[in-house]
Amino acid sequence: MSGNRAERRAAARNPPTLANRYGSRKQRRALGPAVVGAVVLLGGLLLVGQDGYLFIRFGVSVLALITAVFVWQAKQWAWLPVPLVVAVLWNPAYPFAFAGTPFRLGHLVAAAALLLAGAFARYTPPE
Repeated sequence: MSGNRAERRAAARNPPTLANRYGSRKQRRALGPAVVGAVVLLGGLLLVGQDGYLFIRFGVSVLALITAVFVWQAKQWAWLPVPLVVAVLWNPAYPFAFAGTPFRLGHLVAAAALLLAGAFARYTPPE
């Protein structure tokens, strides 16, 4: 019973804080739109060269820009070019005339790059 009292006294002297109770306060806000953008990129492999591919371009560019905003807010400047380049290459307003196997591999590379940027851009909210 005395060990239990000692633990209670130690806990009373050192009250738990958010940091040591729940771990780090860092958030990965860019990961959500990055994952959805990667899914759209991988789904877009089926529509390359068809009329419905315009919707893939819109989806990818918007989700990449949302990811870029979250990376900007996290102040992770090294990861900021990744979603910006994806947004420019898949923009629907001035589309690039990419075709063939290199463009299909570009889908895979862009999906992986978006996932990495979203995973490594961590945001610490102010107290």
